[in-house]
Formats: sequence, C-alpha cells, structure tokens
Amino acid sequence: MADDNDEKIRILDIELESLIKAERTKQERERFETIVELYDEFVKEIPDTKPYVYLNKDLLAVVIGSYFDDIYRYKLYSHSKRADNHKQGAYIIKWISKIRPIQILPNVEATKELLFINASFAVFVGFSFLKINAFDIIEPNFYKHLIYETQYRNISGKNYASILYSIEKMTGKK
Repeated sequence: MADDNDEKIRILDIELESLIKAERTKQERERFETIVELYDEFVKEIPDTKPYVYLNKDLLAVVIGSYFDDIYRYKLYSHSKRADNHKQGAYIIKWISKIRPIQILPNVEATKELLFINASFAVFVGFSFLKINAFDIIEPNFYKHLIYETQYRNISGKNYASILYSIEKMTGKK
C-alpha cells in the first residue's frame, strides 16, 4: 500500500513539475515577445543608432531565463504568488544590463551612445513596468546617474526595485 502511495505521489510530482515548466515556458515566450516590441520602440526613439545595432535574440533568451529564475526565487522566498511591477522591472534591468543583448554591428565606431545602449535599454524596459511615464518625472541628471550605475555597477534587484518604487511614488500614485 505504501509503495502504491509513493508511486502516486511521484507521478503527481512529475505532473506538477510538467505543468510549472509549461507555464514558465509560456511566460518566457510572452516576455520575450514584449521585450522585442520594446526594442523596436526604443530604437525608433533613437533613430541615429538603429543602423548600427541589433537585438541578439539568443542573448535576449538568456536575459529572459535569468529574469524568470530571479522572479521564481523571489516568489519562493517571499511566499508570494506574484512579483509586483517594481520587482519585475528591477530584475529585467538587472539582467539586460548584465547580459547586454543589444550588439553593435562589426566595423562600427563605438560611440559613447552606442556603448551605453544596453544600459539605456535596460532602464527603458524597466520603466515600462511602471504605470507612469517615468521620463516625464525624473530629472535628466538622475537619469544620467541611473544609466551610469546600470552600465558600471552591479546593483541588486532589490535596489532597482526601490528605485522604481520611489520614482512611481514621486507621482503621488498609490
């Protein structure tokens, strides 16, 4: 009898793991497509750089996988069913800035703007998780500082989440 129950539990564990994997795969695909759309928006806003860069989709897949690893770890740690928009934005900033999925084409002179393109894109995508236009709220010097920190510092997801939360609260939004 105990062997039958053990076998049933093992089968249920496998089924549950399969369901979780299928759900994550769906979420990763959706997030991937969203980031590609945001990339298209991003390069439209800075047309001078578009001919010199491309979005490496293999690297973007690594970004998305790493992002979801952090999100799932957060959910396990906090016993939460959902990461709020600040944490989602924070972890995507963290991983885009680490993996740098936007690549400069060969034989292109690497200007400062091109060298900072992944940091700028990371912040752009992170801000998209907020229900506000953060670019209308923050001062240009703060934005430059945030880009610099994103480019050169290893900031934790928790710190980015605090930054995004603070920016959102500057609007008085609840």
